[in-house]
Amino acid sequence: MPNVDPIQHQIQTNAIWSWSQLLPMENILLFFDDEKSCSFMRTLYQEISCQSLPLSKCFHSTYHRPYMNCVFDLAQQRIKTSILVFANGDIILHHSVYHTISFVNTHFREFFLVGCRRDYVVSRSLNYSNPANTLQDALNNSQITSTADIDFIAFKTDTPIYMAPFLVGVYRWDNWLLSEMLLRTNITVIDVTQSTFIIHQKLKELDGQKPLHHSSRIGAAYNDELTKNISGTDYKVGFINNAPQILSGDCQKNQCEFKENLLQSEVILLKQRANTQKYIAVLTINRGHIPLVWNWVCWAKRIGFQNYILLAEDFEVYKILRVVNQPVFISLKQSLNISSKSEAKYGSYDFQIIMMYRLEFLMRVLRAGYHFLNADIDTIWLSNPFDSISQNLSITIQGQMHKKMKMNRGFIIVHATPQGRHFWQNVIKCQSQILVKLQEQQYYKNKLSASAFTEQECINDCLKYTKFKLLDPYLFPDELSFFDQHRSQSRGLVPVVIHENWLAGLESKIKRLRSWNLLASTNSSCDSLENGIPYSLPDRATPVRIRIRVLAYNRLQSLKRLLNSLQLANYSSDSVALDISIDRPSSKASEAEKNRWKQVIAYMGDGEQHPSKFR
Repeated sequence: MPNVDPIQHQIQTNAIWSWSQLLPMENILLFFDDEKSCSFMRTLYQEISCQSLPLSKCFHSTYHRPYMNCVFDLAQQRIKTSILVFANGDIILHHSVYHTISFVNTHFREFFLVGCRRDYVVSRSLNYSNPANTLQDALNNSQITSTADIDFIAFKTDTPIYMAPFLVGVYRWDNWLLSEMLLRTNITVIDVTQSTFIIHQKLKELDGQKPLHHSSRIGAAYNDELTKNISGTDYKVGFINNAPQILSGDCQKNQCEFKENLLQSEVILLKQRANTQKYIAVLTINRGHIPLVWNWVCWAKRIGFQNYILLAEDFEVYKILRVVNQPVFISLKQSLNISSKSEAKYGSYDFQIIMMYRLEFLMRVLRAGYHFLNADIDTIWLSNPFDSISQNLSITIQGQMHKKMKMNRGFIIVHATPQGRHFWQNVIKCQSQILVKLQEQQYYKNKLSASAFTEQECINDCLKYTKFKLLDPYLFPDELSFFDQHRSQSRGLVPVVIHENWLAGLESKIKRLRSWNLLASTNSSCDSLENGIPYSLPDRATPVRIRIRVLAYNRLQSLKRLLNSLQLANYSSDSVALDISIDRPSSKASEAEKNRWKQVIAYMGDGEQHPSKFR
């Protein structure tokens, strides 16, 4: 039966007419609350498909609203085409929608299309009985008011879409579904707002009437609670302007094109890439260090490390990394900056502006509730550093030392605590003051070195009032201690991360890595790793034999513990020689010392008359 409100009935009629201009009537599936409405629609449109929702299975017993999952399931069961489009009953679809979907379908195997609706105010005092005229007027007199309201989606019918039991006609389900597509699938989400006209017929309120807020509608509290129970706060990223791809232009004339959405929130990448403890590694990259970027990415693949974001300083490096589907981010403002840090003079104003871009991005990471590890791209990661750091949140910052005097900003971890955010905000404040002084040429007048006004100085100044912890220098060595002093090797340790921070120049760094067999790649292809040893020794003609010598005196229990641990050690199916030397008591030794010495001799034996008790 028709809607009891004539203007509401006309709104539905206009919507159905617009759909019929895009595809055959038999491919339009209408859902109604009851069979009477379906029967009435069949008298108007004989070829249209209509489905009344089963009262026992598809309606909430308290709110008397149908479930969205019922609508999705029934639609996917009855669909006859390869693409499924969902639209609300008050939505007019322009023919641009058809051409847009066709264009996308030729470029992507899987996709999820969303678009902002354009509100067209419908007045009760005007006549809208001619749908074609209504559409034309709406094209000229409608406007986009929100990126949150989603009244149109399109996807392939073989795409696995799970819909939770939300209630129809109230908010949250659309933002939840979009957030699921963005965060938990590899399906390409595309914003088609700029290539389509999706018209929302919005009934004008009566004089003195206030619009009903979404949260006040029947069933809104149910949807809100369900959303937060199944996704926490993830639904908050389910806005159309967070789609990674944008399609713009006239697809009917084949004049539309895809472009990256540089306004997408960084929270999308944070939620996708951070580990379960909300730690994320952030590495700043630019086009001047592409070979080191590839080397780092390749090592990350080797160790199975995925909890990272690459922060691009220029649009060129952003595009290169996006092509290979790396988690790279650049702000819209930074993408328009034609210079990069690799070209700016160290310590210059332009250099510090780019540094401020990194500092502010990391501040947004902390404010989003994530702990960051900020590392230079000239680091070599041989295992997951998050397995070797302290997750004691009372520690604001962890990091490496630089020249045994200062904290090295090239590998630093800051926790998303009030103390951590306060510390980083002070670093930004210090950096801002440096920028002002650089503009005023104060540092140049005082003839200070370039390193005197970098963010590393700010970090170390702020550390004077901050609780922090140093990382293990043998597991996180800098270039000097690893390559020249061999400190990790002398202890038999394979480092977690090596920081190649002393050697200047890209070519010198690459040469050093290659000579140590630490260069995994300088392009997008990764060399295979034959073994788990990150640096190799020269081949030897004869095997190296290991000999262990123990010096003992009169501490029998300590000697027993040592011998027991040596017996339990893994010698890789080999054997080692064991020499035990027992020192003699001095002439000044007490009787107690001599007696303890005799116990050691009795236990070990003399090899002739008294056999050893050690087995």
